[in-house]
Amino acid sequence: MMVAEGVHVWETLRGASRRAFWTGPTPLVALGGLSLAAVVVLLLATLEVAFRVEEGYTFKNFFDLYADPFSYKSLLNTLGFALVTVVTALFFAVPTAWLAERTDLPLRGAIYPLMTLGILIPGFFTAMGWLFLFHPRIGMVNNWLMKFLSLDHAPFNITSVAGMGFVQGLGLSSLAFVMIASSFRALDPALEESAQIHGMKLLHRLRTITVPLIWPGILATGIYIFTIGLAAFDVPAVIGMANRIFTFSTFVYMQSNPQEGMPNYGLAGASSGAMILIALVLSWWYLRVVQSSHRYAVVRGKDYRPKPVELGRWWIAGWAFIALKVILSLVLPGLVLVWASLIPFFEPFSTSALERVSLDNFRRIPWEGFWAAAQNSFILVASVPTLTALFGLAISWVVIRSGLKVSGLFDVLAFLPHAVPGIVFALGALMFALFWLPAFLPFYGTLFLLMVVYVIERISFATRVYNSTLIQIHRELDEAGYVFGLKPVTVVWKILFPLLAPAFLYSWVWMALLTYRELTIAALLVTQRNITLPVFIWGVFSGGALTQAAAVSVLLVLLMSPLIILYFTFGRRRFSVGAY
Repeated sequence: MMVAEGVHVWETLRGASRRAFWTGPTPLVALGGLSLAAVVVLLLATLEVAFRVEEGYTFKNFFDLYADPFSYKSLLNTLGFALVTVVTALFFAVPTAWLAERTDLPLRGAIYPLMTLGILIPGFFTAMGWLFLFHPRIGMVNNWLMKFLSLDHAPFNITSVAGMGFVQGLGLSSLAFVMIASSFRALDPALEESAQIHGMKLLHRLRTITVPLIWPGILATGIYIFTIGLAAFDVPAVIGMANRIFTFSTFVYMQSNPQEGMPNYGLAGASSGAMILIALVLSWWYLRVVQSSHRYAVVRGKDYRPKPVELGRWWIAGWAFIALKVILSLVLPGLVLVWASLIPFFEPFSTSALERVSLDNFRRIPWEGFWAAAQNSFILVASVPTLTALFGLAISWVVIRSGLKVSGLFDVLAFLPHAVPGIVFALGALMFALFWLPAFLPFYGTLFLLMVVYVIERISFATRVYNSTLIQIHRELDEAGYVFGLKPVTVVWKILFPLLAPAFLYSWVWMALLTYRELTIAALLVTQRNITLPVFIWGVFSGGALTQAAAVSVLLVLLMSPLIILYFTFGRRRFSVGAY
């Protein structure tokens, strides 16, 4: 009798416990905590291999890293590459943002679609185009100039640190434009008008008033772009690796995937550990700049009267500058890749070369491998944004709505993937799959491994989008649901999620685009079972079939078109500065 009553009490308590778990805040906390625990585990796996040697744990890998001239040169290349990237991005972004937000430039509404399109095109697509244009041996422009000017050497060399930085900066100038445009948009013109009344010319006003006022925004953007440049892989891989010019990302790739010998994971881990420290310092500087930007605030409520600068006939020069950026970053690379895809071997455009135009490169594509890679890419495109949105919503609810003591920790950990380069998480996942998991668990080389790292890499963006949206939704709506007996999970699903639907759709499309074009993480974790389309193109290109690689790149962009249309339809105006 007593045993039966005890069993009944146990079953009642267990049922109540289950109901409390699924109806209380525990599922949301557990869901968010699971994703953030994965962030910590992958970073620990990277640091563990950085300190591990056969004898135990020491700093030997770090000493070897900085004592090796090749490693040291790679570090210097990375810094030079990142600096040129920042300078190039700001050179195009700052004037374009000023034209879009502070002038009466005709049709300036078209600037945003043109600029944001540059963010969506994969970096290796642009890099391949520039390689065909300005390579010192096969570059179309160099061949033309050497022929017509009777030159012995190519006048331009894109296969250099400065050349790679310029190409990377062209691509990131669109992101820098979006970030800086918000600073121009919020700038009160009162000080500029006062200076104009006192006879100060436009260029003098820009130099002494406008630029100093938006300097925090420019500096924050520069730091952000510099952080991206430190870990960029697409452009250095396409342009630099074949010419023995290595940066941080390609150095880690080479150490983990050597053409000869065994992988040197210790050196790759040490390099990643140093990059984690640099990235965290830069992120701390970035946050300090953003937090101190209130000292430059000049917008004062009803006194804010935006008045555009009249350009007069200078609008022609304005559009010429914007057109130059679009031509350099999109039109020229796109046209030359289409041309390369139609000829058997790459050669400059000429009337005689037109006779060799055909679709043979498309016919010779390894279609079986292509469709296998496409299938993997489409699976990732469907799953990664959905999982990221789910985990991101749980984390944002804990940070913004829960009131729990761990909310601050959740916010800090959710920011880490934004600060730490994605290739570091890829290396951590590789170490976790090879050395931490039991051999009987088939995690290494699977599509699921890519899925996990992709979700972790994009979790910062998802939480930033949901955080900003949840802050705008008043807590009274939550409280009304609780008054009617709804539990936290039900409130999130029935009340908050419908209001978050536009943010969800925007973030889903944006993350789908990033997942589709991702090369850095996939290149480090690639096996025969999880090849994606960007890695397929990279394999064809690195194998020497340049024109076939151009053909596959054209197909990739064409297949990407529906996602780009969805992005401009649903999310263009909601673009966030943390989206790269």
